[in-house]
Amino acid sequence: MPSTAAAPAPRHSRGLQILMTVALLFVALGMVAITSLAVFTDSETVPGNTFTTGTVDISTSPTSAVVAMPAMVPGDQVTAPLTVNNLGTLALRYAVTSNTTEDTLAGALVLTIKSGVSTCTDGGFGADGAVEYAGILGTIAGTAIIGDNTQGDDTGDRVLGAGTNEILCVNVSLPLAATAGQGTTTTATFTFDAEQTTNNP
Repeated sequence: MPSTAAAPAPRHSRGLQILMTVALLFVALGMVAITSLAVFTDSETVPGNTFTTGTVDISTSPTSAVVAMPAMVPGDQVTAPLTVNNLGTLALRYAVTSNTTEDTLAGALVLTIKSGVSTCTDGGFGADGAVEYAGILGTIAGTAIIGDNTQGDDTGDRVLGAGTNEILCVNVSLPLAATAGQGTTTTATFTFDAEQTTNNP
């Protein structure tokens, strides 16, 4: 009787089975990899980290012509208050320099600046207060009359807290002994230089 054994499967069928098995294995591995990346996460924000710089802002009142006198003669004087304002948000220190339009009469005129004067008039000037400067009115090159405008804490610098002010009493006189400067006009410009005090020794 003839043999009924099954014929061997074609070689291409076995190859197809192997490829399908490998493909299924890769799919399974991919699913494992995807599953392993599914972790619980969370995040938190910290908003509102805002920074604002402070300001250094100095002003004076009046802004010009604090003291003036036409036809001045030896023995005359003129006195007036000058308010220095710190309009900024930082404490400041300031210095003042006086530049004049000529040196002859400016060298003969005596400028005296006081703080803490109760009555800033010709009559009240000498009654009280502390002298901050006493000397010539200024020079063309510039004369330091209060403090020093170089950076840092210098001798004579004035300090003002944020939002505060002080009143300086300014007196200019021409001494009786003065002989220079007849028929001369001089104009002084006071320059106020301010800087922060924080982190600025």
